[in-house]
Amino acid sequence: MGTLSFQPVTSAWVILILAGVALIMLFVRPSFSKIGNGQRKTLNSIRSLVVLLALLALMRPGCVSTEEKLQSGVLLFLLDTSRSMQLPHLEDNSTRWQAITQAINANVPKFKELADKRIETRFFGFDNQLFPIEFGDTLKLPKTPDGAATDIGSNVFNSALETRGQRLVMMMVASDGVQTVLNPDIEISQAVTPFVNRETPVVSIPLGSPAATGQIADVSIKSFAEQHVVNVKNRLTASATIVTRGYVNQPVRVELVITDSDGKEEVVQPPVIVTPRRAVEETQIQITYKPTKPGEYRMKIRALPMPGELALRNNELEAFLTVNEQGLSVVMVGGLGWEQSYLRDALKSAEFIDLRSVEIYPSERPRRTAQGRINSEPRPILQELFEDESVDVFILSNIDSRLLYHERDNPNGLKALANLIQNRNKGLLMLGGDHSFGPGLYHSTPLSAILPIEMSKTEKQEFGEDPRRDLHYNEPLVMKVRGAGLPMTQLGADSVGWSQLPPLAGANRIRAKNNATVVLESDGDSPRPLLVAGVAGGRVLAFAGDTLYQWNTTYSKSLGRTYRQEYERFYRQMILWLANWDSRDDEAISIDFPQRRFAPKGRVRFGVKAQSVSGDFLDNVIYSATLIQPDGQSQLVAVPASGEGNWNEIDRELLAQPGVYVLEVDGKREGAPLGAVRRQFVVMDRDVEKSNPVANIERMAMLSNQTSEFGGQVIDPGQLGELLDKLIAEPPVEKVLIPSSHRFGESLPDSIGFLLAFVALLATEWVLRKKWGLV
Repeated sequence: MGTLSFQPVTSAWVILILAGVALIMLFVRPSFSKIGNGQRKTLNSIRSLVVLLALLALMRPGCVSTEEKLQSGVLLFLLDTSRSMQLPHLEDNSTRWQAITQAINANVPKFKELADKRIETRFFGFDNQLFPIEFGDTLKLPKTPDGAATDIGSNVFNSALETRGQRLVMMMVASDGVQTVLNPDIEISQAVTPFVNRETPVVSIPLGSPAATGQIADVSIKSFAEQHVVNVKNRLTASATIVTRGYVNQPVRVELVITDSDGKEEVVQPPVIVTPRRAVEETQIQITYKPTKPGEYRMKIRALPMPGELALRNNELEAFLTVNEQGLSVVMVGGLGWEQSYLRDALKSAEFIDLRSVEIYPSERPRRTAQGRINSEPRPILQELFEDESVDVFILSNIDSRLLYHERDNPNGLKALANLIQNRNKGLLMLGGDHSFGPGLYHSTPLSAILPIEMSKTEKQEFGEDPRRDLHYNEPLVMKVRGAGLPMTQLGADSVGWSQLPPLAGANRIRAKNNATVVLESDGDSPRPLLVAGVAGGRVLAFAGDTLYQWNTTYSKSLGRTYRQEYERFYRQMILWLANWDSRDDEAISIDFPQRRFAPKGRVRFGVKAQSVSGDFLDNVIYSATLIQPDGQSQLVAVPASGEGNWNEIDRELLAQPGVYVLEVDGKREGAPLGAVRRQFVVMDRDVEKSNPVANIERMAMLSNQTSEFGGQVIDPGQLGELLDKLIAEPPVEKVLIPSSHRFGESLPDSIGFLLAFVALLATEWVLRKKWGLV
């Protein structure tokens, strides 16, 4: 369909008048010669065509047409390639891998037919990492799934990045739902967020049977974090999951065993006694340990063998404990909001920080009683924490003071905290939020004199009501450093500037005291204070934002990553400043193992780095590394100078023996030694991927249920063809109208054709007039 339009070179009336005059001139005959009627009609016809061509050139007609086309889309198909896929699928003899690969191969023609419908299918395999599977004329699936670990959440989340800027019509994920990576970057509950935001259906294809038990009776340790870090004389809480099958109402003894570098074992007392109430039961346990000496330790969660239990390999799980001689003790008291969750992860990943976190709102918001009092009492542990002189820095994250302090009934908690800051030089960081600063009524607490900002009793936020807009900036705020700034504002040479970092989504309105220092403020003509520093015996920071966590999820094209590195560095440097550690110049070498438990001949990656206590990386360091095998033999290991981290892999042939390995690394910088470090890891002959034959169907259903309103669903492998048939019959592609226009004279063929026709008509007319004696 098209529409006709004109773009005359001058007024349409002027063109019509000229055309009329030209047509009238056709009837003017020459006085010196006569021609016949036929000759006159021929000349008039030629001249009329000339007039019409001139009129066409003057009016410049054009046509705009639209063409309807289908917009292309992408279908993602994620396939679990870990070793658990070698386990039985259902009660027949087929494995989970056979079940899904047979279903995929049987439907390859349908995937190609979808491509004809402008829907491209992209296949990815995943274990603890995501990798593409080539799909050309044939689909080149791995022959055998051999992944040593499964990370469902991170890989599902990261798969969305593979289709940035494209239309994603559906995502399919086939797995048994059993996640063996203990500390994934993305939890499964958050993995589907990009697909929910893009309104993309997630289709789960669960493999395996939830009813399969594998054994008549069995006790297994399912999960136990591989690495733990604690400061000497600080409390460590070791958490693990124990799965019992076939031991209803029978006590199961679980122990925590600590082994020092000399091989001496210590069984932590008291043990945990688990008494299952169901035939198959999963129980979370915790055992507390307080180390007295710094060093590297092995630790083991061990369930004692039960009567009739045949498979004992899965009764224990090893991990590693690093006890630091010195470090920072940080206490965070959190209320509502996402910031505290991301901040907790950022601080826990720092080896020199011992973090204790307390959440005040575990289930519901507090309410007012009939007498106008708040019906939520502060936890007893808070009184102890606020009196603990071993704590270096306290963090209050969006927590209302009415849950921490009452002038008559509960004055001691915040009085003790104020005393530690004023008289023991402890640090305090208060983050923004609906119930922070003035809205949280901190003006009437002992912290009023300590915080570096002004507060008023009129700044009151009631529980359960919408946030007061007059107490917050409700627009994006780009942060910038005021003046020279403080060490905490230095984000590293590999980072972008503050103006290029994601802005805060909003912030509290705060006013700096006269003796305070504004460290960060909003960019623009009217700067607003965002981070204010003060000294009240100890150092104090008031940060007006509570949406900095978005740095963890915002992708930077210039950096090729998110801003998570800047997020962690900024907060860690704030903690160092608050603890008066910013002036220290300690330098140390560290070894980074993403994991510490491996299968024989597994892939062992490690990174080596040298950095100051503030996190600044040191360059020009020469490292040497030695691997000590379980039998005592030593092997040199290369450490390439490949930038921060110096990542390398250990030759897999050196990792054939089960047992404990030791990696020793020392370094020199400009000839001066920086010290040495030792880290242990274990090669296990227990295959965690195949130790639990029970599929987690509920976890797979959770992925798709979050997108059920967009078409997310759970199907079995046999229903794959039926779903593809529906996509082929009704492809979920959008129709777009693509406009195209053509204006007479704008193209070269138009111009050349017009010129040739115009000249040809004039030449013909002149030749005829010459022949007939009219010239």
